[in-house]
Amino acid sequence: MLKKTALALIALGSSTVFAGTMGPVCTPENATVPCKSTGWDVGIQAIYLQPLYSNSELNNLNIGSASGVRIFQKYPNDFDWGFLLEGSYHFNTGNDLNLNWTHWEEPNELRIHPTPGSVAGQTQASISDYRYRGSDFDQVNVEFGQHVDFGANKNIRFHGGLQYAKIDVTLINRQIVAGLLPPDTESNGDISITNLYQYSGIGPRIGADMSYDFLNGFALYANAATALLVGDTKYSDNAPFNTISRPVRSSYTALVPELEAKMGATYTYGMAQGNLIFDLGYMITNYFNPLHENDLSLSTLTFNTRPNSDFGLMGPYAGFKYVGSL
Repeated sequence: MLKKTALALIALGSSTVFAGTMGPVCTPENATVPCKSTGWDVGIQAIYLQPLYSNSELNNLNIGSASGVRIFQKYPNDFDWGFLLEGSYHFNTGNDLNLNWTHWEEPNELRIHPTPGSVAGQTQASISDYRYRGSDFDQVNVEFGQHVDFGANKNIRFHGGLQYAKIDVTLINRQIVAGLLPPDTESNGDISITNLYQYSGIGPRIGADMSYDFLNGFALYANAATALLVGDTKYSDNAPFNTISRPVRSSYTALVPELEAKMGATYTYGMAQGNLIFDLGYMITNYFNPLHENDLSLSTLTFNTRPNSDFGLMGPYAGFKYVGSL
């Protein structure tokens, strides 16, 4: 009886093992690094970017309404030019040391001037608002990279290092009041208040540059990086001394995360001495809450902290890089 049971189990196992046919077996491509070599590169890019802010003071203006409903009109965020400069030293088996600097600025210009409004209770009076805004942005990265090939077409450059960023934003609020009658005549006039938002910080940075290479020198890429910066965020204004306002100075140490992503295409032109790489892409970067604003309410003698603001940039870029060997 035991022999029959054993034979039955063997037969069942055999039918299970050999039932059907085995499907194709996928062999993963090996991860390899380039052969040992030394080289260098220098590059430049023209960037055409649009600023992004999350604070309403930097984004829009309350233009009021005859019905009493608040209407906020947004500022036009124009695209402006900047540049990226970079240089690298390549060594060992796919290692590199890269230094790059990004600079972008938004000229301080009139952003919004809505139709003059009226004053409740004194319809003969008028209020005209003007908003001017300008920005300066600098980012410097020092990266240590490792190039890794995944088969013949795919490669990733893993990198880590240090990032420094400096953000300066100027917002000028100008208001002209005319036609007020007693007892409010002292409010007539032209008042201009300059608000300064500043942040500078430094911290670690990591990222990965992924590329898929086609024939004839063309490639598509997607890059991502993140950083965590610590530094000082500052706010100041030149509000007048009167019964309702005072100048404000405010600063504190802030921890600011940063995210950035790029997508694009490159074309490599082989030369007798080195390679020339042309680059075209689109980028998005965002710093979380590097800017803040404080205001003093003399009626309560307390600080009313308005929401902090993100600072971001997005837009296209184009450039080239020369890669040489040593």
